[in-house]
Amino acid sequence: MIFALAAVPVMASIGAALDLASASMLKSRLQHAVDEAALVAARNASLTQAARQQLAQSSVITNMGSAASGLSLTVSETEPSAGLYQVNGALVVPTTVMRIVNINSTTVSAKAAASLGTAGAASSNSVCLLALSTTASPGLLANSSVVIDAPTCEIDVASKGWPAATFNGGDSFSVSKLCVAGTQILNNAGSIPALSTGCPVVSDPFAGKLPAVSVGACTVSNQNYSGNVTLNPGVYCGGFNFNGSGTVTFNPGLYVFKGVGWNMNSGWTMNGNGVTFYFADSSYMQINSGVTANLTAPTSGTYANILMYEPVGLAQSGFTINGQAGHSFQGLIYLPSRNITFNSMSNVTSDALTIVVNSVILNTLNWSFKSSAYSIAGAGGSSGGAVPRLVN
Repeated sequence: MIFALAAVPVMASIGAALDLASASMLKSRLQHAVDEAALVAARNASLTQAARQQLAQSSVITNMGSAASGLSLTVSETEPSAGLYQVNGALVVPTTVMRIVNINSTTVSAKAAASLGTAGAASSNSVCLLALSTTASPGLLANSSVVIDAPTCEIDVASKGWPAATFNGGDSFSVSKLCVAGTQILNNAGSIPALSTGCPVVSDPFAGKLPAVSVGACTVSNQNYSGNVTLNPGVYCGGFNFNGSGTVTFNPGLYVFKGVGWNMNSGWTMNGNGVTFYFADSSYMQINSGVTANLTAPTSGTYANILMYEPVGLAQSGFTINGQAGHSFQGLIYLPSRNITFNSMSNVTSDALTIVVNSVILNTLNWSFKSSAYSIAGAGGSSGGAVPRLVN
């Protein structure tokens, strides 16, 4: 009897943890949904409040998708002050195990506000992700459940192919603008308020302007690593495999890859502060699922704020960064010949990141970032009018 009585609070505690974890995931999804709804409301500032309310509600429902199926969802749009458009969302989430203590549901809520600014006006917004190819089909592919949280960043896609960009179910882009040069896209994600097609994108601002590297003789060649490893700047050549699990620490400086195939297996951690990786040719680096990568560019010197780069004019090739264990990248990633793929990144953060590639594929990731010191000014809105921005 004593055991039975004691089991009740234990089960309730376990149940509370499970139910709250489920509610937390829904809260994150709801926050991104109301972010986009606030942008929708601001974009349609000229409409009546009733019309904005309807648009905001439709936007939240679309972006929540099946996650809110069968649940009680309420959405309200207001204008608390002139030019400020706020959206509140609340979702009643049924509990499972907590029902044994008569707690049948919990409510998660989120709010966001957006205001209108003038396109081209001074602002902290800049292009954080630039896909250069004008013919790639698509230049940007966002597969299911891609969540980008970069409200001060613009994404530019130069492709005019068919399709120029593809968006699939569950995608959420909290960005200042998602600018696609082409007018033909495939959108299976529903409402993407920041999306603009047929708009001018910025050209490559770094071609021929980054520090030239004189590639010397190989200093490290063809290695297999395990356990804890410390690497030093130099010229790396051949195949590099990181087996089992361990930690590789990069001492500060320039790492030149020449004819390299780099395979970082699951279970490894990459730590590098003040490092720059230069790809002299189509050398390949693959960061596999289960790797944790914490890489930060130098803050001063010849390669200040450059994390990864290559010369212009290389043949197109692939570049894959997998996730799940969490990554943090800071600095400029300039790989104009690469068709880069970011896979299954459950948690990617960056205080300062700018990416320039040929084309990009995003697969099931949750990514938060803002522009690096190598910021790229946008080419401007297609209409030159007011554009919505999220505000605190």
